[in-house]
Amino acid sequence: MYQIILSTLFNVKYSFWIMAQGMLGIFIFMALFYLLIYALERLFKAK
Repeated sequence: MYQIILSTLFNVKYSFWIMAQGMLGIFIFMALFYLLIYALERLFKAK
């Protein structure tokens, strides 16, 4: 009985860890994308 509960808790903790890594990756990608757009706007100014 306890083995089932412990394995379920492990699976939930592991899924949250994977979710956090994915969200961090998306955040880093969006920050880089924003910086790229900002740099291109500064580099190629509108006339």
